[in-house]
Amino acid sequence: MNNEPPKCAKCGQPMQEGYLPELSQVHSGRTRWIPGPPEVGFLGLNTRGKEIIEVSTFRCPDCGYLESYARK
Repeated sequence: MNNEPPKCAKCGQPMQEGYLPELSQVHSGRTRWIPGPPEVGFLGLNTRGKEIIEVSTFRCPDCGYLESYARK
């Protein structure tokens, strides 16, 4: 993906970049993408040794359509 904001798949308008906050007792920040099925252990999700990528979400200012990307 280049540096230009994507165009809305519904109405073709340029989209605005933002993020969806992830709030829990152990983490607050941006939503993250982790490959593979979730592995739950005694202490919760096991992410050891997995690549974690923050998710950017784009919103169309005209129709409200959301589109998310997990970019490196």
